[in-house]
Amino acid sequence: MTSASPSPAKDWQSQLYRHPLAWVLVLACAHVISRVAISDGMKWDESEQILWSQQFLLGYGAQPPAYSWLQWLVGQLLGPTVLSLSLVKHSLIVLTYVLAWQTGRALLPAKGAFWVAGGLLLMLPFGWDSVRDQTHTILVTAMTFGAWWMALRQVRAPALINFVGLGIFCGVGMLAKYSFAMLIAVFAVAAFSVPQVRRALLGRGWWLAPLIGLLIFAPHGYWLLHHWREATTETIHKMDISTQVSHLKGLGALAAAVFSTLGLWLLVSLASYRSRLWKTEPAADAALPEWRVWAWPLLWRYLALVFAILVGMVLVGDVSSFKQRWVLPLTAVAPLALYVWRPRLLADGVGRGYTTTVLVFALVFLTLATVRPWQSNLRKDPDELNHPVAQLSASLAAAGYDGQGVIVGSDNMVAAMLRSRNPRAYATACTAEFGRMADCLAQARAKAAQTGSGLLYIGRMDKATPAWWEAVLATAPGSTIQDLTLPFSHMRASTPPMHYQFVWLPAPITP
Repeated sequence: MTSASPSPAKDWQSQLYRHPLAWVLVLACAHVISRVAISDGMKWDESEQILWSQQFLLGYGAQPPAYSWLQWLVGQLLGPTVLSLSLVKHSLIVLTYVLAWQTGRALLPAKGAFWVAGGLLLMLPFGWDSVRDQTHTILVTAMTFGAWWMALRQVRAPALINFVGLGIFCGVGMLAKYSFAMLIAVFAVAAFSVPQVRRALLGRGWWLAPLIGLLIFAPHGYWLLHHWREATTETIHKMDISTQVSHLKGLGALAAAVFSTLGLWLLVSLASYRSRLWKTEPAADAALPEWRVWAWPLLWRYLALVFAILVGMVLVGDVSSFKQRWVLPLTAVAPLALYVWRPRLLADGVGRGYTTTVLVFALVFLTLATVRPWQSNLRKDPDELNHPVAQLSASLAAAGYDGQGVIVGSDNMVAAMLRSRNPRAYATACTAEFGRMADCLAQARAKAAQTGSGLLYIGRMDKATPAWWEAVLATAPGSTIQDLTLPFSHMRASTPPMHYQFVWLPAPITP
């Protein structure tokens, strides 16, 4: 996958390295157009944002609020639409690539910076999952690269502005995901173990970084102190902490998460650089850049500490479940570490196959994202993107729903999809998770009574159970459940239709 370097006039890849932003913007626009065109349906994270961004709050439950604040801001202009969801997501994806490129450029030439950003695309939790259905992970990955960029700049060219930037990126990173605290801690340990890095990060004005970061996080931190259980219960549940589960299972889950995050990038790197990864070249080693003296110890110690802590979470903390999206921000600098370890990979004519593979996968992921509703047809298994959102909203309107009031869904997706068609309504999802359903139903009824509006209960019957309706009817005795049966979108006519049930209670609602 390597070849001799062509003449500069014919080397389209060198032009790509010099002007990558235009192509990233074109790719992002293509994704936005594709997402808006294919479906009004919403996946889990997307629907969560539609519900959370109805209000500007200091906290929204298990996740920090930064992403929802951005979604709220865009929603004020474009409403609770698939377009607003897609614009926020892909703007942040572009920002992540830009910051990854800037991080690479702090040490490497343009080609190396492109490969650092391209390596991010080859990490499936970002390259694919961020397109399919991710939110907070995108923002925290962007802030990760932003923090690395500022830190590397400070070591190479000390200036107060670097500490200001570092504080901003760390503060917003903490508002993106709480796990960013682990990244800060690990980076600090690795950085302070390298004399050149330690001196630079403790230079004049160092206190600006923690001060600015704390000021940014402080409002949400105040909320967090008063809602600690609400913010941590779901995450602890997902980590599946149990002394009854073998450590072998936990290590297996960790290995699967790490490989699914870094595996594709590693395979492409091995195929692209082959023996150059291992061959010793004394002449090349003699001309190593000056920054490698401190950059390589910083990066390998950082990554070693990350993996040591993850293993420790299994062996000491009894964590037996890991998600790819947890591993991604912690290991996203692995491509940078590779080129710092082997600067000779940046020689002319090396790695052309790597660049080509990045571009191929960019097109593959765009294609897969575009054909998702039709893939469900091939699998004969419809999902949220096949829900007939417009027809559902129109059918409810024909049955008397006025498009306002409070919508109570059996899950996030159906509640958010209906709100996207009825932006004057307030939507929430009441589920049996963590024993909150009774309180959720009571709060929804109280909100409808307080605002003098109606109340719509809606269940998609592939998710809602008879027990869900029993709880609903207990708060609305005497109500009659009505049925709607609608065909899925982009599915063959023989596919069994979607069955919805609803109860519409016009205003006024008694408390």
